[in-house]
Amino acid sequence: MAEVAAQVPLRAICELLGVPEQDRQRVLELTNEAMLGEGDGDGGGAGRATRIAQSEILLYYTRLAAQRRAAPGDDVISLLVGGGLTEEEVLLNCYNLIIGGDETARLAMAGGVLALATYGEQWARLRADPELDGTAVEEILRWTTPAAHVGRIATRDAELAGRRIAAGDVLALWTASANRDEAVFDEPDRFDVGRRPNRHLTFGYGPHFCLGAQLARAESAALLAELRASVRAIEVTGPVTWLPTNFINGIGSLPVALT
Repeated sequence: MAEVAAQVPLRAICELLGVPEQDRQRVLELTNEAMLGEGDGDGGGAGRATRIAQSEILLYYTRLAAQRRAAPGDDVISLLVGGGLTEEEVLLNCYNLIIGGDETARLAMAGGVLALATYGEQWARLRADPELDGTAVEEILRWTTPAAHVGRIATRDAELAGRRIAAGDVLALWTASANRDEAVFDEPDRFDVGRRPNRHLTFGYGPHFCLGAQLARAESAALLAELRASVRAIEVTGPVTWLPTNFINGIGSLPVALT
């Protein structure tokens, strides 16, 4: 998680946003705290450290955006500040990119490595056939489903599986459940690097489709290609810990030996 999975998406996003090299580790630390910090313990939502981290991220991009206004470059922040957006819109876009583009991608990568270590026959199959990289990435995204659920408001009355939904109802849509729907996926609890079709909803759907979907796919494919080229066997060498949250589905620690 720390030495590989955290570094790939962070470096890609920071490169796109033009974050200086010396700031990137701190950006990762703030992102972790903003996404996964503990609550206050009284049901009141985010804890003090989490709120501070969220504020520090916004302050950091406020300074970076000001620098880009004075001296534009070829990064995404320069495009945003030159695109007629308000300062608030620039900041929230930056925040969305760094939070959404870092945490979920690294959780998918780590979960994918654990799956390949657990299901050795699938790892052998992938190593023998580089053409499976694309389907393997999609299966890892389905299998891990880093964003376990999303909130939506019904815009009209509807009925789903015999349950009535009224316009205005607030709904929790469990992506993790949808990605194991036996009506859609053949043997949904089987990890299959060659699965076709694979109509998972990990990136959402329609107007809410993830802005960074193609980047996440490219990062995951690059990691798989490097593993195939360099690694014969993947062995889990210690306890695997999971994040203590029902929103982000993923691994906190994954010690492995790569042969």
